[in-house]
Amino acid sequence: MRRQLAAALLVTSATLAMAEEPALPEVAAALARVKDRLTIELTTIGRHTAKRHTRPVWFAVSDAHVLLQAGRDGKTDWYRNLQQNPSVTLHCGSYTFRGRAAVLTDPKRVDEVHRLFLKKYTSAWLLSFVGSSIGRGRPVEVIPWSVAEARP
Repeated sequence: MRRQLAAALLVTSATLAMAEEPALPEVAAALARVKDRLTIELTTIGRHTAKRHTRPVWFAVSDAHVLLQAGRDGKTDWYRNLQQNPSVTLHCGSYTFRGRAAVLTDPKRVDEVHRLFLKKYTSAWLLSFVGSSIGRGRPVEVIPWSVAEARP
């Protein structure tokens, strides 16, 4: 029990320290290059199978963090997977990012993420006028801690 508690505290403190540190310059530069793309491939680890699951998702970039939204009121597999294991991989163009995901619950931050998505995705903005929930999913923030670029 003590080992589990110590491990949890270590992971929590490392995550908090990582969240407050500025992104590495190479991570921020790579995110700046892909921020206008429409989708990013998100890979999570299956909560039951422990296998990798990859899916294209809409995304936004803010302050060198990647923001995602889970539709269907959070009942998507990727959203449930990252709640079990927050380590994720993102792939966009020639870049592969590794990072840690966190569900956002602060109402102010949630509204900010929704505004970013409605600004980036015109179809979500247009559908919002007829009551659609597209662009207003459960927000997730991924803090990338490394990036690799595939060279031809």
